[in-house]
Amino acid sequence: MTQDHDPPEPDSGDFAADDLDDDDSATIPPADAVIAEIASERPIEYAHLRALANPSDEVVAGVMRIWPQLRPERRREVLAKLQQLGEDHPALDFHRIHLSATRDADVATRILAVRGLWEQERPEYLHLLLRQIRTDDEPSVRAEIADALGRWVITAEFGLLPDEDMEELSAVLRETIEDIEETDEVRGRALEALGAWSDESVAELLSDMYELGNQRLRVAAIRGMGRNASDSWLPILIYHFDDDDPEIRAVAATAAGNLLAEDAVEPLIMLLEDADADVQVAAVRALGEIATEESERVLTRMLHERAEPHLRDAVRDALAEVQLLTMPLSDAATRAPLFEPITGDELDVEDGVEPNEDEEGEF
Repeated sequence: MTQDHDPPEPDSGDFAADDLDDDDSATIPPADAVIAEIASERPIEYAHLRALANPSDEVVAGVMRIWPQLRPERRREVLAKLQQLGEDHPALDFHRIHLSATRDADVATRILAVRGLWEQERPEYLHLLLRQIRTDDEPSVRAEIADALGRWVITAEFGLLPDEDMEELSAVLRETIEDIEETDEVRGRALEALGAWSDESVAELLSDMYELGNQRLRVAAIRGMGRNASDSWLPILIYHFDDDDPEIRAVAATAAGNLLAEDAVEPLIMLLEDADADVQVAAVRALGEIATEESERVLTRMLHERAEPHLRDAVRDALAEVQLLTMPLSDAATRAPLFEPITGDELDVEDGVEPNEDEEGEF
């Protein structure tokens, strides 16, 4: 993907979730005023974009009327802010606006439009993206679509997608993976997406790409193994914890975490001393995913003994994940729900969490 095609990263300083209060709804202008604001060159008020949530046909038509006249940078800004707003406030739905931009002439705008459909699981959107991955002339857009299609693979894995839709989805992803004229990045993303389907033919495809593919496809196969939810892949993943390539080590650690296999905990603990920072972070996150007592003990000890900022942030997040996954859902005596949020302060060594003095040695 060239730099010209990279969509903008949302600037949290410009439109952070904290900028929206519960009282904002009282000051949000009507949708037509917000559309006029978008059409102008004035800065867009983040909170005002709430007026475009769950839009009516008239609102969508109004946005589309001004859309061709907007500069590409403005279109990207609008979609990036709508995506961030939807993530900050899941009840707000902007998918119809994103859907209307999937055929935009600007590559980065199309990428943002596809990202805005990630939470959608409607079959009609699936068919739209299946057509576009075959016809879009930009590899970076096709790669983004392959990522998005992975959500429908997971939906099918849970039995929530009609068989005929899964057959078409599988066929298109396989066609993409096996197309030697397609870019390695698109083929790899398609392989990662299909990896979540626990079908024997997918396991064979992962094995073939792992053994015969180039570097990008081998990485994709290892990621796909983690998504495939079969412990049979664990020996291969652990084998790559000693790979010469730090990218492979990090990807293997992440995949092992995705498998939620307790047998991966001890090997992952060894990776905490890896020379590469990305590998260390991947191992920390994987331990958080697996969420055993041992991984919690090791992560807690790391919080006391490791000072590197990148590791401390990762350890805090992983410990919060462990505690979320292991906490009881109700009090055993009163049956009252226990849903108090876990905060970073509760994991801070300076707030009174002391290591177990009986535990000695390295992590």
